[in-house]
Amino acid sequence: MERKLKKITVLLFFLLIHLSGYSQQLISTGSVWKYLDDGSDQGTAWKETTFDDSGWQSGNAQLGFGDDDEAAVINNSGGITYYFRQEFDVTDPDAQNGLKIRLLRDDGAVIYINGTEVLRSNMPSGTITYTTPAANAVGGDDEDIFYDFFITSEALTTGTNVIATEIHQISTSSSDISFDMEMEFADYTVDLFRKRPYILYPGTNTEMLLLWQLNENGTCEISWGEDNSYSDGTLSVSEYGTDKQFKIQLNNLNPGTKYYYKVSCEGEDTESSFVTGSNDTDTAFSFYAYGDTRSQPAEHDGVAEQISAKISDDTASQTFIVNSGDLVENGDDELDWDNQFFLPQYENINEMLSKLPYISAVGNHEGNGTLFSKYFPYPMYEAGGAYFSFDYANAHFIVIDQYVDYSDGSTQYDWIVNDLENSDKAWKFAMFHEPGWSAGGHSNEADVQNILQPLFEQYDVSLVINGHNHYYSHALVNNIHHITTGGGGAPLYDPNPSYPNIIKTDKSYHFLKIDVKSDSLTTVSAIRQNGTIIETFDIDKTSNVSVKNNPDKNFKIYRKQNKIIIENGEDLNADADIYDISGKIILSKNIKHGRNTVYLKKQTGIFIIKISRNGKILTVKKL
Repeated sequence: MERKLKKITVLLFFLLIHLSGYSQQLISTGSVWKYLDDGSDQGTAWKETTFDDSGWQSGNAQLGFGDDDEAAVINNSGGITYYFRQEFDVTDPDAQNGLKIRLLRDDGAVIYINGTEVLRSNMPSGTITYTTPAANAVGGDDEDIFYDFFITSEALTTGTNVIATEIHQISTSSSDISFDMEMEFADYTVDLFRKRPYILYPGTNTEMLLLWQLNENGTCEISWGEDNSYSDGTLSVSEYGTDKQFKIQLNNLNPGTKYYYKVSCEGEDTESSFVTGSNDTDTAFSFYAYGDTRSQPAEHDGVAEQISAKISDDTASQTFIVNSGDLVENGDDELDWDNQFFLPQYENINEMLSKLPYISAVGNHEGNGTLFSKYFPYPMYEAGGAYFSFDYANAHFIVIDQYVDYSDGSTQYDWIVNDLENSDKAWKFAMFHEPGWSAGGHSNEADVQNILQPLFEQYDVSLVINGHNHYYSHALVNNIHHITTGGGGAPLYDPNPSYPNIIKTDKSYHFLKIDVKSDSLTTVSAIRQNGTIIETFDIDKTSNVSVKNNPDKNFKIYRKQNKIIIENGEDLNADADIYDISGKIILSKNIKHGRNTVYLKKQTGIFIIKISRNGKILTVKKL
């Protein structure tokens, strides 16, 4: 569903909020603020009620520069921090026990009421000074988002109150800032669960990993079974770590079996189900994929609702879901994980997380990855990064961490080669965040084109799942399908269908349903948030030539447009025969040690390359 509203409201809560029908507005959007824009260091006195701001300028919000949508344009002093103050009156500070703040900030903000910090958004933890940059840059449609927060009202006093906000740039060279805000009274109650039960796929078909987190200390147990009598067992679950988290791995489960489970904490029950991984010999299964769920949980919730609807229509598709990264805006901020991804209020997200084992790559917004690993502790992680692989039925999945070195010769590169080389599954699927072939927004990732694509061609990867750009796009590169599925919730971009290798684009919130139908046929459906179809296409491995890739690590064979590159790692020469899809030989070439280039008359089509020496076939590759 496309939205063309200038300002999009995103509900952000640390606790589950139950609103009453009563509200009293204290500050309205577009109201008048005092501001200081000279780049000076105001220390800490500026936020106090006794501070003299009579020398400051004033203007109506939206305040800022660089966006051409401000009511009052302030001076670009080249500093990191800009200061804003406003007085407001409160007759009864105990009228309700909470405040709702709607905040537009570019890039980051810290808010104080009567000198007490009550909120920070897109800012690092620790002490904030006037040279502290925001945690992340804000750009594009993100600049128009109003984020909603609920805080306690305990900082208010009877009579005149002062709210003070400092807006921080990502750098002194940033081209714009924006600020507007609204505040009103609100009631809330605390939900028992900070994060409701969710499940992670642990990489095997006889286990399942369940996690949840409470707001307060408590005792919990889990019961499970093949029906809702939960007769297979009941276990007490202890907290792990230091943050009221709970984790349990259920073992010795039957593959391909639906299990029902109930998590009970302090008298509150949560019930759901999952299906264990398929048998290793199965040749058909379905799974879901999407990415970039950050910033707008209401949109993510709409996507999750449609995924659950698909599972209701096709119960066999209750398998697992993959996310190509950027789950939240600031992955180093606990509040973003609470508010943007795990908030209990978003029932569709929580339902999906409770019944579809989750598998995720890291995106650039996951920050240093510490909190990502805290909430997604996959047992398959390789040492030194968030990269891993697993088998599911007749498919092999490889998840790559683009924020750990994967250049030729690096630890991750060698792991990727070894992983793909040693898989004999009929299908190979790759997932990582930043795409090699873009339709606009973020540009093409050169390392994907130059490092990963040749490996994917050599080791018969059929489908690559990415995000990063907030739209749907489908690129076809030497018979490998590269899908950008960045419509999980983040503000949408405008794709350009004329970019190289792009064959389909769509600006929408969406997800993928991928149906592996046999060892030779997979169907991919891209589905919008409203249930309509963007496109459906088949990946068909059958052809007039019956050929099974037979990789030899001494020969690397890949394609670049109208060229086939053959790297001969052996000291001896070899013979290369190249066939078209009908089996007709196109040309033959003697392959010397090192890099050899074969030029084709056309850039499209399927080709089979056979490398032999003295009549003995050394390797066969289909491109």
